[in-house]
Amino acid sequence: MQKNRLLNSKKIVIKIGSSLLTNTRGGVNKAVLKNVVKDIVWLLSSKKEVIVVSSGAISLGRGKLNIKHDLTLNESQAVAARGQIELMTAWKNEFKKYKKQVAQILLSPSDIKNKKSSINAIATLENLLSFKCVPIINENDTTSTDEIKFGDNDILAAQIATLIKADHLILLSNVDGLYKEPPKTNKNDDLVKEVKSITNKIRDMAGAASKLGKGGMVSKIKAAEICMKSKCSVIITSGLKNNPIKSLSNKKTKSTKFIA
Repeated sequence: MQKNRLLNSKKIVIKIGSSLLTNTRGGVNKAVLKNVVKDIVWLLSSKKEVIVVSSGAISLGRGKLNIKHDLTLNESQAVAARGQIELMTAWKNEFKKYKKQVAQILLSPSDIKNKKSSINAIATLENLLSFKCVPIINENDTTSTDEIKFGDNDILAAQIATLIKADHLILLSNVDGLYKEPPKTNKNDDLVKEVKSITNKIRDMAGAASKLGKGGMVSKIKAAEICMKSKCSVIITSGLKNNPIKSLSNKKTKSTKFIA
């Protein structure tokens, strides 16, 4: 059963996007952060190794610098540098309540593609886990350009999960999972609960969802595809719930599970 697969996992990567982690005023969504950290601490107490991939630097930087206009690439890089401080401070302060330490890792695509750099990244992650320190990874937006960016932290999370041979990647979204068609008011029976292979039909569903701004599903399906090839299962679920991760052990929790 998928429930047991998650509970039996040793290494878990959790990705949280900026739309979840930041509010409309450009600050940290403290309620979401609190719920996610509480569940991560629960995983740690269950002897799991957890790595977090967190977006949000640019959104938080815009809020702090009070920038409303569309950003150029250079401006985005500068704003990310300001916002990354806020992002890590928020994670650090929330984990501190549980006497847990965090560490920041910023990666560029070249760090993943280059064999020597990727080996060093794996070694750093493994050492942080052995030190009981939660690694929090983000793309290095301060130096990445449009041409060399991962494109989305869903893809970065999938590549990290593959590198460290994670058992599960959990993608926290603003929707419950992948829908066969756009979610209808008060009717959620078109949620795809389980996927064993990614077909063109699944990709088409993701495309329709992404066009309507429902969780950026295209990149999440691509991430699932990367992971499934490396025997890593993926779960997409809403990060807006009180126990977004812990509740996954309950069959009634809405999510889409990609079985590797």
